[in-house]
Amino acid sequence: MNLPNLKHLQYFLSLHEHQNFNRAAAACYVSQSTLSSAILKLEEQLHCQLIERDHKSFIFTAQGLSIVKMARELLVSTNELVTYAQQQGNPNGGSIRIGCIHTIAPYLLTDFLHVCQKNIPDLSLYLIEGTTENLMLMLANGEIDLIVLALPVAKHSFKSKVVGKDSFYLAGNSELIDCYSKSKDYKSLPPQSVFLLSEEHCLTDHAVSACNFTDKSRINPFLASSISTLIQMTSYHNGITFLPSIAVRKGVGVNENLTIKKLDDSMYRDIGIMWRPTTVRQQLFLTLADLISDLL
Repeated sequence: MNLPNLKHLQYFLSLHEHQNFNRAAAACYVSQSTLSSAILKLEEQLHCQLIERDHKSFIFTAQGLSIVKMARELLVSTNELVTYAQQQGNPNGGSIRIGCIHTIAPYLLTDFLHVCQKNIPDLSLYLIEGTTENLMLMLANGEIDLIVLALPVAKHSFKSKVVGKDSFYLAGNSELIDCYSKSKDYKSLPPQSVFLLSEEHCLTDHAVSACNFTDKSRINPFLASSISTLIQMTSYHNGITFLPSIAVRKGVGVNENLTIKKLDDSMYRDIGIMWRPTTVRQQLFLTLADLISDLL
């Protein structure tokens, strides 16, 4: 059997990702003709048409789309095989690519790097921030090895482990916080006085759910893109917002003279890690989970 070249499969996946021959070739550091020839060769080896072409455009065939999924899984498994071979004799060596969501990364990763350097000196870490959705896609595609995120998330096929609880605080105008503290009812707050992060940040969903906040008339239509912006807008407009304890412990809101008050212990989000079930480095990931748990 004439097996396909793994490099040709990478070119094929790049074309699917970029949907353009020039951009796909540039991403693979090859010429367009090299990439085109590789895909033609792949079609010959597999005895099926992967893409339909005309002189200006192309589309993936149904078989082509199926092979995209299988090729991605194959390349992820191949990388796992190489990693396994390289780490024999030193399971805590080599490198790990870790993704972390925006509402955790600034308040955890500096301490995490320091602890890892001390406890696992042979391990090299590469970090990237992103949204939960994007990081899960990168994990599935083999672009990263591990995610640090807030749980739960929508249905998925990964393994996960909760490493700690992140309590919620109210932060903002002292009079509004006193008002809520007395009534325990968000309806006591003025309309549009509550500031939240944009929908791409799962912190909003977790905070709203954990804190039983359902009155949308109290939410300001301005949605912040980061916790830093959220703090500035809350301070400027004398409003109120929710902050996770991981940010509060780092002094978020102090420079803006916000009043910060812890909510009930039942109001929190879970922080966890997530990894592919096919990985050969699960034991290392569980070691990293323990380090994160200690930090939390």
